[in-house]
Formats: sequence, C-alpha cells, structure tokens
Amino acid sequence: MISIKNLTKVFLRESVFNNYCADFQAQRVCIEAPNGLGKSTLFTLIAGIDRAFHGEILLDGKHYNEPQSVVALASDAIVFPEFLTARQVLSMTMKSWECAMPEVLISMLQFSAFLDTRVSALSSGNLKKLQLINAMMRNTPYLILDEPSAALDSKSVERLVEYLGTTSNQTLMSCHDPDVFSKIGFERQPLFVQ
Repeated sequence: MISIKNLTKVFLRESVFNNYCADFQAQRVCIEAPNGLGKSTLFTLIAGIDRAFHGEILLDGKHYNEPQSVVALASDAIVFPEFLTARQVLSMTMKSWECAMPEVLISMLQFSAFLDTRVSALSSGNLKKLQLINAMMRNTPYLILDEPSAALDSKSVERLVEYLGTTSNQTLMSCHDPDVFSKIGFERQPLFVQ
C-alpha cells in the first residue's frame, strides 16, 4: 500500500499539493484527474526522483531513504541520454539494478528491431515502449506507469494489458483510457488536490 500523508509540493511559489493525503490500497490503481493537476508530479515524488517536498510517502507503512530500490517509474520525466541506443539504456539498467535483459518484455512489445536505435531516433511510441521495458524489467514491489498507453498502437496496448494482468506488484498509473485497463482489475481513484 502507498500512503501519502500531508504532502506539500510547491513549484516557483505555485502550490501543486497542499497537505495532500491519500491511500492507494488496491493492487492496481488508475489515478484520474484532468491534465495539469499533479499526477506526474505525484509519481516522481513517490518514486524518489523528486525529493523537494514536505510530508510523508510510505510504502507498506515504511519510509524509504532510497525509494527507487522498491519503486520503478515509466515516465517522460525520466530522460534517457539521446546518444545511447535502446540496448545501451537497458544494459545500464541491468548493471545498476542487477536484473536480466528483459527478453520477454522486448518480444511482447515488439521492440527487438529497435534495440540498436539511438534514443534520439526513436518514435514517440518506441520511446514509450523503452520507458515501459526499462521500468518493468526491474520487477520492483511498486510499479508506476505515467500514461503507459500514450503513443502506443492498439496491439501494443493489448499486450501491455495482458502482461500487467499477470504481475504481482502494486501498480499505480495515470491513463486517459482507463476502460482498457479496468478489465484486469485497475480500480479508478480520483486525484483530489486541496
């Protein structure tokens, strides 16, 4: 379970969250809110990418100094070096997190043909696939997916939904087409910001 307690986050004097509290208890949660209300910001905070906030973020009741050890994030907020190939990005993740090359994920998302393509040359759909593969390969207890179906073709979305239906980690996502994911048990939860 992910618990947010009294979260306050400010960008240039503009408050995004002000004493925000929430509990995400279901195994699969789809957070719903209009664009610009802080879903992506919340995800980077939970994942430990952004540490500039006040309040508490608890994972199964525990505070983690290094949340990235248990949380994997697939998001546009994580920028891959443009001069690297997709294979090099995945190899760096393998070495950093001591995980295997994700052959099943690569095959599932039909990404094999793009492994030796530089990040700068990937289409938006293939960049999204690289983000997803890079996060899911770590097999962490918590998986956060920021708009995972954005820019993906319908077949890739189907395969992603099937795959997520087999995972055991808690998955938190934002999505503009939540009906696609509701068939595998994603519960909708609105993002209330005070």
